[in-house]
Amino acid sequence: MSRKLTKEMKWGGGILSLYAIWALCWFVYRYFLKGSIGQPYVPTLDMQTELALPFSKGLFLGADLLGRSLLEVLSAGLTYSLTISIIVTFATASIGIFMGYMAVKGPNWVKLGFDLLINLIFIFPSILIAIMIMAVTGQSMKGLIFALIVTGWTGYAKIARGESKRVLALTYVEGARAIGIGEIRLFFRIIIPAILPVMIVNMVLGISGVIISEASLGFLGLGASPYSWGAMLGAAKTVLLEAPHIAMILSLTMAGLIIGLNLLGDGLRDYLDPNEN
Repeated sequence: MSRKLTKEMKWGGGILSLYAIWALCWFVYRYFLKGSIGQPYVPTLDMQTELALPFSKGLFLGADLLGRSLLEVLSAGLTYSLTISIIVTFATASIGIFMGYMAVKGPNWVKLGFDLLINLIFIFPSILIAIMIMAVTGQSMKGLIFALIVTGWTGYAKIARGESKRVLALTYVEGARAIGIGEIRLFFRIIIPAILPVMIVNMVLGISGVIISEASLGFLGLGASPYSWGAMLGAAKTVLLEAPHIAMILSLTMAGLIIGLNLLGDGLRDYLDPNEN
């Protein structure tokens, strides 16, 4: 039976489409209009426009405390956040699916190690683990991605373990085993397609979680880029009384992206629910 797109999917998809167009326009502007592939454009500093208000001095959203166009630094932060969050989400989901399946089908020592590792990670707040990892690896994109992967795969693994148990108990899986399908083929041809709808929903919702985690680290001074929205918010709080528009615009921009992702994730959950319609 055909299913209709939910209101959440339409609103979430519409909001994310605007952000995607924004990111694409910045990519073209940075690499083709104002810069090149070998020497991309970066927002320029101009102390004469420091803390300029929106629509003043030829700046649409004003300027930050370094005199950079707030629209340009927001655009750079958008592409940075989306790049980090997509890489981390796909990596954590892939690791989580494999580890969750192994927790069901692996030997006893794998199951014991899985439970122990999950509990150890959940004992400590993820932000503290990420801070410890960043303190060791240093402030780099590789270190940031590694820290977010270490703290993020466990949620996907628990979901994958529960879904794998459910799928493995189905009749057609027993039939596949009866005709001689091996475990590797079973995993790639049956298990993954069966659990993928649930994982996609959680991946969409997980992207917003990664954005928040990255911004939190950036706010604490552990970001990997000066264009991290968290780092920019950390700088904006120092001039909150002189230029409150900076923090407000940054917060609203981040909130819009997260709301769009959450709406799309909730809509996908309803759309992919086999009990609906």
